[in-house]
Amino acid sequence: MRVLFPKLMAGGLLLAGLALPALSTPQHGQARPIPATATPPTPDPMPSHPTGQAAAAPEAQQAPRPNSMRDVIKGHENEPAEKVFKNIQLLKGVPAGRFLDAMDGFANALGTKCRECHDTENFASDDKDEKKVARGMIQMTKGINEQYIKTMPSLDRDAYVSCYTCHHGKTHPAGRPEEEKKEQQERR
Repeated sequence: MRVLFPKLMAGGLLLAGLALPALSTPQHGQARPIPATATPPTPDPMPSHPTGQAAAAPEAQQAPRPNSMRDVIKGHENEPAEKVFKNIQLLKGVPAGRFLDAMDGFANALGTKCRECHDTENFASDDKDEKKVARGMIQMTKGINEQYIKTMPSLDRDAYVSCYTCHHGKTHPAGRPEEEKKEQQERR
């Protein structure tokens, strides 16, 4: 059992990971395909809404849908994120396409959309506390992986923790397994 535990733990960590594979180099020298679109990108690399497109119908009571960021960066996917986007503080040097993969990974790991952490009218804004927390969490995860996971001799060399390791698709991770919570509530 002692020999099996590290492999089970590493396997669970690998299965739980969503964001970090987006930051790693592609396997066998292949990049992830970026979907092609018929519309040309806008000149400003950070617009929130398409130009020349009509707003949503008033009866829909919704703001216009933002451009897909993949459409916005088309042709710039391999440039460093800090050259394509504004106010990049972490993940500098990561290609813009991979940066968006990481953002998608964060959203999936937390079960959220962009607007949870970002002002979607101004993605560069630091006004939302959630964005500041996310940056801290990225640093924490990186620290755990570099200081602890990589130094554990019995783990597979590609084991790591990610946002999903704790969050499991929820913005606020549970402090304890659900079964334990239920047992404690029943005891009260």
